[in-house]
Amino acid sequence: MLRLYKYVLVFTHVALFMGCTSDNATDPNDPKFEVPQDGISLNLNTTYQVIDHFGASGGFQDQWVGKWPDASRNKVAKWLFSTETNALGDPEGIGLSLWRTIIGEGSADQVNSGFKASNWFREMECYLAPDGTYDWNKQEGQRWFMSKAKEYGVDKFTAWTGSPPYFMTKNGYVFSTADVPTFNCEPDKYDDFANFLADVVKKYEDDGYNITTVCPFNETQYEWNATVGEAQQSGTRATNGEMATVTRIIDGVFAQKGVNAKIMIPEAAQLKYLFEGSTNRENQVNDFFNTSSSNYIGDLDNLSKHIAGHSYFSNGTTSESLRQRKSLKTTVESYGLDYWQTEYSLLGTAYLNGREASDLSEIDYALWMSRIIHTDLVFGNATGWSFWTALNRSTFGDHRYRFNLVLWTPNSNGPSHTDGTVSDNKLLWALGNFSRFIRPGMVRFEINDPDYSDNASVENFMISGYKGGASNKDLVIVCINNTDSTRRISFENYGVDFEVVNDTFEAFTTSSGTNLKKSTMQYDGVDIPRKSIVTLKAVLK
Repeated sequence: MLRLYKYVLVFTHVALFMGCTSDNATDPNDPKFEVPQDGISLNLNTTYQVIDHFGASGGFQDQWVGKWPDASRNKVAKWLFSTETNALGDPEGIGLSLWRTIIGEGSADQVNSGFKASNWFREMECYLAPDGTYDWNKQEGQRWFMSKAKEYGVDKFTAWTGSPPYFMTKNGYVFSTADVPTFNCEPDKYDDFANFLADVVKKYEDDGYNITTVCPFNETQYEWNATVGEAQQSGTRATNGEMATVTRIIDGVFAQKGVNAKIMIPEAAQLKYLFEGSTNRENQVNDFFNTSSSNYIGDLDNLSKHIAGHSYFSNGTTSESLRQRKSLKTTVESYGLDYWQTEYSLLGTAYLNGREASDLSEIDYALWMSRIIHTDLVFGNATGWSFWTALNRSTFGDHRYRFNLVLWTPNSNGPSHTDGTVSDNKLLWALGNFSRFIRPGMVRFEINDPDYSDNASVENFMISGYKGGASNKDLVIVCINNTDSTRRISFENYGVDFEVVNDTFEAFTTSSGTNLKKSTMQYDGVDIPRKSIVTLKAVLK
């Protein structure tokens, strides 16, 4: 067990006082001379970013579950959005505070979308038809999830698209082909694309949704190249210059049509593309926000001050993981921006951490995801964090633990299915250790754990703290114990710099056998079980 207090013996030379004999000397082994080293300190007055949200993306797959019978789809909505508790005090859902929805590009409306047959579930409808008319009954499943999120109290939404509608693209598809090396949109359709985005977002706003941002370009660093008939999902490459040109047009259209949402670019495929690289699709923060750049757009009225990146493939080693986030933090702050992590799931192999998938249990996947959330928040200063994707249908190998918060299985393998089954994933509840308790407007504060350096903490035991809430007195501490031993923690400056009501924390534990299970712990008896994520919640005195 890692012990918070490591005692050292203090030997004191005791002087004899006026006629005292050696029998009256103080025993140097007296326990009162055992001096503890520093423990964990909460520095509530040293604060960092204000949290905007924790969210998830409906991706392409909420369009299906959102049309299922109420008994099935309501269960998913409760898991994702509810902030209620059951009779035992355990959360019924993870209380997401943002929902990310896609603006469809019409692949599902085509006679031949060019998608691989097995990827039918990623084909999307489009509100706009080639003749210029709108059908607002499209995207029924997405609209249902938006309405349920709002019903549960979610008041922030963000929208994105993978491609312009197919009838605006150069190749007639919503993915790139060998003959389309850059942005897959006819230049004379840039205005049409801008108006399409403005019309959809304005419709959502008129329907009562607070669309905070809209992203016209997603992961433009990837090739998105496919042979017709083999495409897996929509996507387009784009150079920074093309993005700047189109964004200027969108800015003007948003102003003309009174759209409140802000345009969010970039939304990079990997974090490093935001702050380094020499190609015309990299180093995007500098390219878009440096006044000396030919692609400078930082003065546009409708441009968001949030920049977005995806944490995929940024975690091969702990040192590289922290380097990327610290570098991103420095770059973003130099331009007066902030960072949203808008997509992460366990792509690649880094999550294996040198092990075989067969050796992993479900909690191992949740611990890895929690590790990424922690590094984005603590070292990257992320103000928003979202998972990709809330729903996924793959059960191949260990995929059921990697790419979804909720696993859905249709009752037939095709778009004509009518219902299916859903099951929660340990990733859902681990995200809930953050999203359910760290509410919008709370601020992260400094916590010092002398037992670990930055790198060692990420590999063993992570702890972060947040304060604020409706009463401005809420205290939330998230602990991630990736070791094989329970750790008892005590707070070095308890009773000096802070105290909590009744000296008690509510603890919510996600482990191999529990999902946000509630218990109570005294401030001087906080035990964080092995291989667990524990959120401590209290009210400051």
